[in-house]
Amino acid sequence: MIFSRFFAPSHNSNDPDTRLKAIEKLSPDSQNEKRILHELAFNDDDERVSLAALEKLDTFALWLKMSQIARNPRLRGAAQAKVECALIDGSQQLSQKEAKEYLLKSAPAEQVLRCLPLMTELHDDESFVLQAIERVGKAALYFDLMTLTPSSGLKRCLVNNCVEVELLLKALKKCSDNETEALIQARIEVLKQLAQKPVDVARNCTMVLSKMQALLDKSDYLLVHNQFSALNDEYQTSIVEFHCLDVTTREAFEQKYHTIADKLHRHLARLEGPWREAQQAGAHREAKQQVAETVERVKQYHNKLQGEQLLSLSLGEVSEFQQAVKAAEAAIEALQAFEAPAEEIESLLESYRHIWDSLPALQRQVTELQAQLQRWKQEAESGDEDSTTLNADNIQQTWKQCTSEMVVVPSFLLTQWKALNKLLNAQKQKQQAEQQSALKACRKHINIIDNLIVQGKFKSAMVRFAKLSEIYQQMPVATQQVIEKRYLQIEADIARLEGWQNYIAAPRKPQLIEQAQALVATTDTDMPGRAKAVKVLRQQWQSLGSTGSDDDESLNQQFNALLEEAFVPCRVYFAELETAQANAAEERLQLISALSALIEDTVEQSDRYTRFEALKKQWQQAPQTDAERYSQLRTQWDAVSEQVNNLLSPWIQRNREIKEQLVSQTEALSKADNAIEASEQAKALQQQWKQTGPAGKRVESKLWFAFKAANDDVFARAKSQQQQARHQQRSESQQWLQALDKLKAEIDDAAQASQQTALDSLADSLSKMSMNPKERKGLELQLRKVQSTLQDALTLQQHELWGEQIDVVIDEISKQQGTDAGSLSEQAPDLPNSWWKGSALQNEEALQHDLLMLEVLAQLPSPAEYESARSTVQLQLMQSKLSGNALPEPNVLIAGLIASAGAFESSTGAGWEQRLRDILSYYVLPVAGV
Repeated sequence: MIFSRFFAPSHNSNDPDTRLKAIEKLSPDSQNEKRILHELAFNDDDERVSLAALEKLDTFALWLKMSQIARNPRLRGAAQAKVECALIDGSQQLSQKEAKEYLLKSAPAEQVLRCLPLMTELHDDESFVLQAIERVGKAALYFDLMTLTPSSGLKRCLVNNCVEVELLLKALKKCSDNETEALIQARIEVLKQLAQKPVDVARNCTMVLSKMQALLDKSDYLLVHNQFSALNDEYQTSIVEFHCLDVTTREAFEQKYHTIADKLHRHLARLEGPWREAQQAGAHREAKQQVAETVERVKQYHNKLQGEQLLSLSLGEVSEFQQAVKAAEAAIEALQAFEAPAEEIESLLESYRHIWDSLPALQRQVTELQAQLQRWKQEAESGDEDSTTLNADNIQQTWKQCTSEMVVVPSFLLTQWKALNKLLNAQKQKQQAEQQSALKACRKHINIIDNLIVQGKFKSAMVRFAKLSEIYQQMPVATQQVIEKRYLQIEADIARLEGWQNYIAAPRKPQLIEQAQALVATTDTDMPGRAKAVKVLRQQWQSLGSTGSDDDESLNQQFNALLEEAFVPCRVYFAELETAQANAAEERLQLISALSALIEDTVEQSDRYTRFEALKKQWQQAPQTDAERYSQLRTQWDAVSEQVNNLLSPWIQRNREIKEQLVSQTEALSKADNAIEASEQAKALQQQWKQTGPAGKRVESKLWFAFKAANDDVFARAKSQQQQARHQQRSESQQWLQALDKLKAEIDDAAQASQQTALDSLADSLSKMSMNPKERKGLELQLRKVQSTLQDALTLQQHELWGEQIDVVIDEISKQQGTDAGSLSEQAPDLPNSWWKGSALQNEEALQHDLLMLEVLAQLPSPAEYESARSTVQLQLMQSKLSGNALPEPNVLIAGLIASAGAFESSTGAGWEQRLRDILSYYVLPVAGV
């Protein structure tokens, strides 16, 4: 121990050269010598010794630490160079992960700016590079990386994330490859579009709002409503792009939109009433016009039934008529919403529908009757006096029978019938004259025959009787009856004469056989007429009697066979007709059975009524049967229907009474004082009306129109009261807005804390006002904006006051050495009291440390010469945070700085004052008044 004082180690020598030589002998592999090297590297006063020790140790961590704490410029520069070389060239002691962490957390910005562009092995990590650029925040690094990196992926990433057009243009000039050049140009175009987008959005919004404002001058409700809806959709589409606008512009647009929209809603409310009344009147006129047009069209179709085109009507035309009837019924139903249609129109349509439903049968009947008229006309014009079909009475009877079965007789058939009837009358007059002549001849022949018989001239009498019989047989029955008694007497006299019957029957029977053969050969479709002709021939044949001879028996058999053959089509026709009529009768019987079952079924009256109406419609549409069966079926149907009506009558009567009560209640509501409450009750009555069954066809319409008129009165009065209430609300809102605008003007002139009381009073009055939620929301928005304006103004005043007091503090401590806490507290009463209670720091290093600590905590910039020391402070704060230690209290640090003002060289001058001003300005905001 004694000799150690005389033989001290060479590394402890006072001579730097000796210490340098000692370093050459030291080895970092020995723990003791390594400790000595550490001591020399960081505590030796000679920078050469420190550099030699660091070179001997040669570790990245030590070089990094020296670059951060060294005060000697040469030593710090050498250490920074070593660190940057290790970063750029790579070091086994430093992994890529550690290098990235260092560059992102600790490395000074200038070092990152110098090294990162050359660290190409890190350029593949695009996320890391973007974080490093964000940390440094300098365009130079962005530019260097964009132009120097060999990584195409990083170039693409940098270009796509760049938001400065000038930087991209600068990089474009340095660009050497076409791909990057195209990428940069595309990005420049995108940024230009993004810069132009707020202008376009603002212009589009301004145009939409201007168009909305212009709608206030238009009085067409539908036009204003449709255009407002379209413009509102367009504005809502524009809202999606509001993110590109600044907050002030966006709020201005929103406020203007709400103002214009509210005005438009009120404008539409004023226009809606007259417009709806006009629409109602127009719909009424249109409904009446539609009924007139559709009914006229149905009549036009019906007119076709009066001409010969009836026979050529197709199923398509029938379908068109049915559609026309349906259209007319739909038009009548639509008209019922305004007035009760004329009953004659409904009955007319019903008769037309029945006629057209029977159109096939009508066409067949018209065709047959037209053919029959044509035959009658031909026979009448031919002047065939032997034809028995020309009996005018028989023709008229046949005509009446045929037309009675038709639902309508076309006018062209009536015209043809009149012409035929005229011809028949002429023919009848002619026949009557001829009959009178024949009657006279018959009397003459009878007198002659009587004389001949008396004279015994029997042969002459029988010859004369043959002529008489021929004339008599040609006479009509009515004419025959005039002389029938005398003719029968003469016939009886002649009957006693031998051989008279053979003589009289021989020429007549062949004529009847010829007529029977002609009837067989005809293809006439008039089966009833054919059957009648067969009957007439049979009667005439039987009137001739039988002689008992073989020839006469042969004629009888031949005549019977011919009549049987002639009646075959009639038998088929009557069988088919009987089948169709039986089927029709069966269908109607089923409807009667269904109606009878409806009496026995225990169903709700509403269901029974609905089914009864459906069955009545089916009865009307059922096919026709013969008159006799239809009469019987109709009697049954009416009897059962009467029973159903008796079952439904109490229910319908009850419905009628309920609806009459509803009408009375609604009419009473139309006189109520509170029309708005009455309108709600009327809505409930309307629901009750819908749930009530029918009250009878005729009464239903009258009750409905009375009920509708009463409801219209109720809702008209409610609308009037609502408009008055809205007018009063608008008046109150206008007064409230005027008070708010006045207060806002006062705030703009000079904001005061006492104005908050006035705002609270306005908020309280707004909460008590009755208005719709949308309007209240708009007023609350305006109130919040004024509230925000007041708060911003008061905050600005407070900030200005703090700024002025901070300037006073800075000026005061710059004028004198040390600080007077009492003086500063009096001159800056609004600043934290804890700032004046600190103690002066011990040295300049502590002053700079606390100053940098406050700047790091506040994220304020530090002078460039303190970058290394700032990094050290950042590392300390990071270690404290990781260790769970509490961060330094800013107020305590600020109190120490103020107490140390002017005590050191670094705590004076403009730079110090500016740094201190920035720190006080930052920390006064969250802690003022503490």
